[in-house]
Amino acid sequence: MCILLLILQHILIIASHQTHGLKNNAVITETYAAYYDYVHLTDRLHSLSQKYAHICSLSSIGQSVEGRELWVMRVTTDPRADVPGKPRFKYVGNIHGDETLSRQMLVYLIEHLLTRYDRDARVTELVNRTDIYIMPSMNPDGFERAEEGDCIGSSESRENANHYDLNRSFPDQFESFGTTDDIPEVAAVMKWILAKKFVLSGSLHGGSVVASYPFDDTSSHKISGLYSPTADDALFRHLAQTYAENHPVMKMGEPQCPDDPNQMFIDGITNGAEWYDVQGGMQDYNYLKGNCFEVTFELSCCKYPPASQLYIEWANNRKALLRYLQKAHIGVRGFVMTTSGLALPDATITVSGIDHNVTTWTFGDYYRLLLPGIYNITASSAGYLPNMVKNVLVIKSKATVLNFTLDELVEEILVSDYVLTEEPTEEPTITNQVLNPPGPSILKSPIQSLDFRYHSNDEMEMVLQLFTAVHPSITYLYSAGRSVQGRNLYVMEISTNPGVNRQGKPEVMFVGNMHGNEVIGREILLNLIEYMCRNYGKDPLVTRLVNSTRIHIMPSMNPDGYELALKTQNEHVKVSGDLSFIGHSNSHRVDLNKNFPDRPKPSNVIQPETQAVMNWIKSHFFVLSASIRGGFRGVVYPHSIDSFDENVLKSVAAHYTQSQALQEPQDCDVPKTREKKASKHRGPSASAVFSKLDTGTDMLTWAYSNTDTLAVDIGLSCDLLPPEESLSQYWMLNHRAILQFIQQVHLFVRGMVTDAHTGKGIANATVMVEESRHQVHTSSTGQYWRPLAPGSYHIIASAPGYTTMSASVRLLETRVEQVDFKLTWDNSQQSFAQEQQKEFEKLVEGLLTAGQLEEFVRSLLPAQTLEYRNYREHAEFLRGLAFSFPRITRLYSLGQSVEFRTIWALEISGNLDMPQPAEPKIRFVAGVHGDAAAGPELLLEFASVLCLNYGRNPTITKLIDKTRILILPCVNPDGREQAQEGQCSFDMGVTNAHATDLDTDFIYGNMSAQPETRAVMNLINGGGFSLSVVLEGGFLLATYPYDRPNQHAQNEETLRYLASLYANSHPLMHLGDVVCAGVPDEIQGGVMQGAEFNAHTGSMKDFSLDVGVCPEITVYTGCCMFPPESQLFSLWMENRKPLFRMLLEVHRRLTGVVRDGKGRPVADAVVVVNGSVNVHTDSEGYFTTLLAPGTHQLMVQAHGYHQKLQQVNMSSDRLTSPIAIDFTADKRPLGQGVFVIASACLLSVLFCAVFIWHIRSAKFSRIRDSLRWCRSDRESLRMEAMASEKSPLRHEFLEDSESEDDPFFVERR
Repeated sequence: MCILLLILQHILIIASHQTHGLKNNAVITETYAAYYDYVHLTDRLHSLSQKYAHICSLSSIGQSVEGRELWVMRVTTDPRADVPGKPRFKYVGNIHGDETLSRQMLVYLIEHLLTRYDRDARVTELVNRTDIYIMPSMNPDGFERAEEGDCIGSSESRENANHYDLNRSFPDQFESFGTTDDIPEVAAVMKWILAKKFVLSGSLHGGSVVASYPFDDTSSHKISGLYSPTADDALFRHLAQTYAENHPVMKMGEPQCPDDPNQMFIDGITNGAEWYDVQGGMQDYNYLKGNCFEVTFELSCCKYPPASQLYIEWANNRKALLRYLQKAHIGVRGFVMTTSGLALPDATITVSGIDHNVTTWTFGDYYRLLLPGIYNITASSAGYLPNMVKNVLVIKSKATVLNFTLDELVEEILVSDYVLTEEPTEEPTITNQVLNPPGPSILKSPIQSLDFRYHSNDEMEMVLQLFTAVHPSITYLYSAGRSVQGRNLYVMEISTNPGVNRQGKPEVMFVGNMHGNEVIGREILLNLIEYMCRNYGKDPLVTRLVNSTRIHIMPSMNPDGYELALKTQNEHVKVSGDLSFIGHSNSHRVDLNKNFPDRPKPSNVIQPETQAVMNWIKSHFFVLSASIRGGFRGVVYPHSIDSFDENVLKSVAAHYTQSQALQEPQDCDVPKTREKKASKHRGPSASAVFSKLDTGTDMLTWAYSNTDTLAVDIGLSCDLLPPEESLSQYWMLNHRAILQFIQQVHLFVRGMVTDAHTGKGIANATVMVEESRHQVHTSSTGQYWRPLAPGSYHIIASAPGYTTMSASVRLLETRVEQVDFKLTWDNSQQSFAQEQQKEFEKLVEGLLTAGQLEEFVRSLLPAQTLEYRNYREHAEFLRGLAFSFPRITRLYSLGQSVEFRTIWALEISGNLDMPQPAEPKIRFVAGVHGDAAAGPELLLEFASVLCLNYGRNPTITKLIDKTRILILPCVNPDGREQAQEGQCSFDMGVTNAHATDLDTDFIYGNMSAQPETRAVMNLINGGGFSLSVVLEGGFLLATYPYDRPNQHAQNEETLRYLASLYANSHPLMHLGDVVCAGVPDEIQGGVMQGAEFNAHTGSMKDFSLDVGVCPEITVYTGCCMFPPESQLFSLWMENRKPLFRMLLEVHRRLTGVVRDGKGRPVADAVVVVNGSVNVHTDSEGYFTTLLAPGTHQLMVQAHGYHQKLQQVNMSSDRLTSPIAIDFTADKRPLGQGVFVIASACLLSVLFCAVFIWHIRSAKFSRIRDSLRWCRSDRESLRMEAMASEKSPLRHEFLEDSESEDDPFFVERR
């Protein structure tokens, strides 16, 4: 009996376990009879995931406000692994809590996919080939508050528990993005989208029956009626229609909803913004940021229909849900790999003609959805050569496989060889030498691979960046500004040592596409860039031009108008009347060539493109300029110029009009009756012929009246937008003529204007021709170029403080004349300047005394501009300062961020165009970490106070006149856009868009430096700064170099002193007792060495000290990284005095000059300070350094001179007068040289004697036999030498091209 009882008990236990297991794995058959609340939804999803674990997995991407999980069911084979080559697809439902039907539909879809797998061929194929993610409920909290049968809904259930509409809380393309702290659902979904890089997505809603596609809003945010297309508009319409045509109600386009029974949607689809404007919508975010195409589906008029309708709704939507999912497999797919087979994640896939790119995923795989057609597709990645595949055929319903292999940017790939018909026979020369008349060297097969077609702005940008990457030694790409729509006005400089003003190199400028529909200039200039890059070192003319000239090329001045013109052309838009106006003007409908100011205070509104070009021209010393245009043929020069310059331009123009380019007459040639004193048909004409009176003037006239350059318009074609197939012909006809145009800049008068005493070049000196009203000015190195036609002239040079000097010159057609001027000081002006300097020194010393600086700061007019601004507002504010104070400000771009935001720099000085030799430079920087948001606003307030008080406050006026101040308000604009107000710790926005902390990226020789880092490194490399101050946040202290651990600077005493100056001027910092998180309770004097505070490598302050030889201190202005806006004013009050104290400090520096016994400057002498710090003199013998108060020992050394010792005393409240150190020649090097030479001679004689004795020895016979053997083999050696001359390898290596210092000469005809 006991045994039976034990057996029975055992059977019951087993049965119990089996029953429990069945219960856990059982899935109740769907009845479509009720909605699932959160608990039942969770149970249902868990049950399905357990039963079908081989093809699904359940996970949560985050939690709602009230702690409910945001469940996502992943359905695919290998559901717990990422498999290369599978497109990722997602459906998201229940974004609005009261729109509940989508929640149920997606649960039903999950069950359908799982239960029909291996039973339904279509479902099986979808699951096998697609990585499917389904989120039934994004707003589980709102759903719990909704009521069944409520067709209208309520805000309480629509929004999340913190009362935010989830579909209005994503970053918007037209508005700044706030915080997601109170919207965890949105934060989780955003992170999910960015991590997975979905290919296609559907967002399910309720309230109507329609498929709505992007964009959801417009910049004007008009409530409805404005169509807002994406670059993939046709594709989105197709995707939306796929769902609609498979939905029996939606396809009718008449939802007949009670609130609007007459509403109709053609084919059941609508553009989101045209229906109604939605800011912060999820589908726009997917497209713009997530690599994903998303369409929104409204499933029913009633937001929460009764459960009795669930089965009907499932029947309506089942087919549409599946058919839409299949669209993840259209277009093009493949992998992007390196030549060694490694995957390239985040590579960019670009489709020509579609202004929207996608990027590769972790395995280098990509999916680019496309409609059937033929496309040119490019894969590109940083550090690799782009790879374009043309004529890719895309068919219906199946993705074309297209794999890419990218080569590393190691060396330039040449397309073809070249053959010159004639080689130069003369050595080059410049000064007072007759030159051969210009003549072309004909290329049988010019090295050229850029397509002769119209390139979009994105394609143009890619081409320019490509050539910059492949030819870094001769190219420098920068932006002169932005268009109305924010497109960059790119400029490519081509020269050896590009970006550097080198003596002896004139500058030439080309502008294309001034009118958007005059596109030929744009394409010709793009081809010119490529031609010069690829033929440098191969074509003698190109090589000499690049070596001896700085060539600046702006392919497109009006990119906005170009896009409109090109779109009209490509889409064959039907417009009645004259089509030539489409794209002619900019986005504000302003003709840019009538927008230049014709008076000091123009009555017209200067457009952004015009202002950018004006600033660009003024910041350079262009000798010749040309705008390449269409719509006419010929050369046009300004209509109001003096006879000297008219003769020059007629000569320049004649070379062009007599070239091959304009030999075939056409109807649009400039007629003789319209010429301005022209002697030949197709010759130059006055620009007034083509310009009607307007509120402004044309660029040619403005440039002639306001700058040094002589400018012309060159018309290449009668058509504004000629056929693409004719572009190659225009290029062949014009490219040599354009090169000869550049060549002519070397056929004028040139020279140097220098100080007769020091020999240093005088910047901004005026050079003019007697009886001519047009003046040119010297560059920063003192060089000038004056275009003149052949003839005799009287040239006059003058500069403030110097006596005027003149010289006569006779210029021949083929002669380059060098006319140098050595100006002497005007004693009367020199005395006045010395008196002014003494007054300024007395002023500064007064401000350095206790109490006076505080009183001075309080007396200043406040700017009262303190507020947080986003990137666009920052840019507008800086432009406003530059526009309002043009006399003392210059705004320019250092470069661009990862996301192509401009890194602005504002220069403030009373001598912008005439830098003074003794003028100190100071740099104020902020925003290295984007979340340190107070610093940029403090610097903008500082700049505003300086500008506002200039001319009103005598002290400010003199400080600005005697100092060059650079304000760099935001190094990391991308991070700043991500940062959130009130965020006190390091968090969002601290890094740039590539997740790099920029203050760890300043490493010398770092070839992979971030674009923001490289822009600032170039600024620092330029040198000349005496001091740099960087504003940060998160703590309250000042730090000094080094940040590198275990390293102390040689001048640490001075560096600590500079940091102490700031701290001691701050009301709280010097106390050192303000407690911030992560900082010791007490910091002595509020100052620490960087490594003691936060040791790390690659910091900006270390780079500035090591490479820029500029001490830099970092100031942490407060404990909070991003304090509330209400605290900005108190921060300004605390920091304004320290900022001005640092400004004064650069005038307390030690300056001096090192000269030889004859008073000539000694370049590159070494001034050793206190036996450790080395300071080098510049080319004019000057040196400068900041030193702490006290006594310092200077030891000055230079090759060939006795070293000098000198002692200097530096005071904290007194300026130190400049010192002069005069060397005496060191005779010892000569004596040592004579000894070495004599010793060498004696050794040579001894060696010869030994050798002769050896020959006469017994070994002579063997040596004689060896010589006989050599003679016998002489003929065979000669044959081998002849063979080597014919070796193919001999011609693989080109001769070295001329160096950049070689003078220019002209080829023979």
